[in-house]
Amino acid sequence: MGQRTYRNKLRRYQRLRQNQTEQQYEYLTERHVICPSHPKYAVLDHFSHLANNVYNQGLYRARQALFKGEWLSYQKLDASLKKSKRQKDSMIYGSMSNVHLVQQQLKLVARSMDSWNKARKAYAKNPGKFTGRPKLPRYRTKGGLSTIIVDNQTAKLRKNGYVEIPCMDKFKVKLAHPETTAIQEVRIVPQNRRFIVEVVYKTNRVTQYKPDNGRYLGIDPGVNNAFTLATNVPGITPVIINGKPVKSVNQFYNKQRARLTSLYARLGQSRVSHRLARLDFYRNQKMSRFAHEASKRIVDFALSHGLNTIIIGKNKGQKQRSRMNKQNNQNFIGIPHQVMINLIKYKANLAGIVVIQHSEAYTSQTSFLDREEPIRANGDQARKRKGLSPAKRRLKRGLYRADTGQQINADVNGALQIIKKVVPNAFADGIAGIGLCPVKWSLQF
Repeated sequence: MGQRTYRNKLRRYQRLRQNQTEQQYEYLTERHVICPSHPKYAVLDHFSHLANNVYNQGLYRARQALFKGEWLSYQKLDASLKKSKRQKDSMIYGSMSNVHLVQQQLKLVARSMDSWNKARKAYAKNPGKFTGRPKLPRYRTKGGLSTIIVDNQTAKLRKNGYVEIPCMDKFKVKLAHPETTAIQEVRIVPQNRRFIVEVVYKTNRVTQYKPDNGRYLGIDPGVNNAFTLATNVPGITPVIINGKPVKSVNQFYNKQRARLTSLYARLGQSRVSHRLARLDFYRNQKMSRFAHEASKRIVDFALSHGLNTIIIGKNKGQKQRSRMNKQNNQNFIGIPHQVMINLIKYKANLAGIVVIQHSEAYTSQTSFLDREEPIRANGDQARKRKGLSPAKRRLKRGLYRADTGQQINADVNGALQIIKKVVPNAFADGIAGIGLCPVKWSLQF
């Protein structure tokens, strides 16, 4: 690497890290699951249907105005429905027994239209950034359910950590953090014949990020090996978080869903059923628990070893471009990698650890033991053009062989190269003592 390139990469890393230290979580979210057996389930179901009707009516007016060459902002949309109520053309503005609930749905419509408009303009300037032309927001299913947004004027924070919504038959949930002094909003999300109540509350804290101490944790996401952790600190054993259990859950889900939908198709029945809803809920909860457990273990690992910076590999759009065989494609697409990475970011940032997500291009093709830079000039195609043998040094899924003949776990090699890709001086003191033989963690979730 040339001296100028080295300095540029170092400055880029310092800029990336500085930008990440500005990340603050002013609000956090607490989730509660409301099952059909809950005494207020029918109330939530009723209001969710009403929210769906309001959203569709607002979107209809926004789209019709657009077709006539007029743009309806939130204020104009709100005024339009108010006028209809006064003239008794449409009474939907008063259908939810609370004006604030209706206005939140209209704000969702306005945000959807604004997002579409911005995407349309961006597409006109650079279509290559998109996988297709942005389409107008679509109507929600007639008679379906929509998310209910309740602002902090409607939702009340009571004593002993209860959040109550008086206009919804005094529906309330008890917070896990009763010391909460203010809430921002409550979102009631219909999901798999259940309602997920998300209470957004103020944190009243400022995250103090830890300084750059030259100790880095590289993470290589995968499928069989969900996350591979390696560090530039000598003497620390790399760790692989076993991804086969979550892969097994995903395979079970896909198999059962295919069986049930095929059965319903043969019987001429609807594919919307309680059994499918329970199956979807089971799979989503399993994925969520795995993501939380894995992210907690990763952050604890970083804290226990004084690793103040985490670098995670990511290839943008890799799932859209995935061209594996049917079985592997199903496993890869079905596992929510970005959700898990976002949880790692969130928990690490709260602990004061800086997280940088960066492209992992050529990290699995280049050799850490041979001190190669993870760049195209050292990739498999470049080696093939140069006549170097072997062109591909990855022997199989979990094994990589360096030019010296030394073997290393392929995912550990990738995690170490991710560190080198972002921090050019991470291994300035050499690679002696760097952990190469990983241990595997299997999580309980």
